[in-house]
Amino acid sequence: MAEEATREALLQQNADQAAQIALLIKQNSELTAQIKLLIEENAGLKKRIEHLERQVKRYVAPHSREQPKADPKPPGRRAGQGTFTFKHAPARDRVTRIIDVEPANICPSCQTPLDGAAYKTDLAWITELPRVQPEITQYNVPVTLCPSCGKDVRGEHPDLCQNQRGATAHRLGPRLIAVAQYLHHGLGLSERKVPDALHSLCGVEVTQGALNQATTRTTAAGTPMATAYQGIKAAVQVAPVVHQDDTGWRIHGVQAWLQVACTQQHVLFQIRTRHTHQQLLELLGEAFQGTLVADRYNVYDHAAFKTVTHHKCIHHVIRNVEEAVVLHQGRPGQGTLYATRLLQAFQDAHALHRLLRREEITLEQYRGAGYAIQTRVTRLLNRVTLQSKVNERLRTGLLKHHQRGNLLRFLEDPSIPPTNNAAERALRSGVIARKISQCSKTQRGADGYAMIKSVIETARRQAQHPLDVLVGLQARAAPR
Repeated sequence: MAEEATREALLQQNADQAAQIALLIKQNSELTAQIKLLIEENAGLKKRIEHLERQVKRYVAPHSREQPKADPKPPGRRAGQGTFTFKHAPARDRVTRIIDVEPANICPSCQTPLDGAAYKTDLAWITELPRVQPEITQYNVPVTLCPSCGKDVRGEHPDLCQNQRGATAHRLGPRLIAVAQYLHHGLGLSERKVPDALHSLCGVEVTQGALNQATTRTTAAGTPMATAYQGIKAAVQVAPVVHQDDTGWRIHGVQAWLQVACTQQHVLFQIRTRHTHQQLLELLGEAFQGTLVADRYNVYDHAAFKTVTHHKCIHHVIRNVEEAVVLHQGRPGQGTLYATRLLQAFQDAHALHRLLRREEITLEQYRGAGYAIQTRVTRLLNRVTLQSKVNERLRTGLLKHHQRGNLLRFLEDPSIPPTNNAAERALRSGVIARKISQCSKTQRGADGYAMIKSVIETARRQAQHPLDVLVGLQARAAPR
């Protein structure tokens, strides 16, 4: 009996242990699945963090955002593109000196004597910088004593200012001022290095303060530079399509914004310490009636712009949807599926516009495919409340713009660019200047920078050399 009882106890104990083992195996499988899910979620969050950090410091982002390609395209030109067999010869009227080279007397290969009779003449050139000396003009200004009041009366000359005497008797010429402005605002050379560049290349001895004072004088109200700036602003404010964007700036350490509004022919800059609808109205004008291409910043939704036709940059919209896709990776449910379908619809819209621009499809085909894409987007955005908070916030934010026709306006009017790349490219040089020159110290300096920068970038878009435009404006400026 005792052995039977012991045997039953052992069997019961064995059964309990088997049940515990099965429970542990089940728990282990569940924990393994949870670990796998957490690993995937962790990878998605790391990618999300990297993406957000890159957005915060986009100006220092690496050239490659992802893993390098296994088989990248080789550098250089493609076969059959362009003529690169030789370097272009200089124009004949620009050749300043000709040297006749003596013919060879002996062959270097076989040491055979030569008769010196050449059967052809090869041409070779060397281009060198000339030694430049600054042109300094001295004016002998006669001073006459008035017999009535006893005051000095100076002689006048159209090139001289009335108060050009004493410490301010030495002024800079218009071409020198234009070259200094082009080196700093056009080529991105820092203000501190401009005097060194002028001295090294042209022998001109000038200080940074003198250049700043000259720029302040030539950008004051009523000068040809200010008049040209107002002309650019007037042209932008009546343009049918305007791209607008902004980036960070500082004025004496205070947060400010470098704003740009550009068209195909004009670029307008403005620097202000506030970033509200009032500054945007100052830039575009209260009577603006064109199409404004910009991002989804809430300033553009102000009541002051209700009568303005808007178009939201498709790249910004795609980026917002991609963020939602990343946030849903590794999570259960249909969140990733919804965001992916929405992303594909916007990507198809952008690809369709590229096909039309390359003339691979007709306008009729473009409109038909565009209507189908708009129907897809409408169906995706007119959904009931989504369970995912990320998707629901994205859907409601895009829906209000889609109902106003601001998301896919380029599908209805192909002349409207789908992206805001024009404004972002116009800001690139400003971002470089922000890092090199540490922005501005005063509002007057910021206004001068925006004025000269607008003239230079507008000249480039109109196929004019910025230096020629600056020299012309400085030459028309009256002495001050």
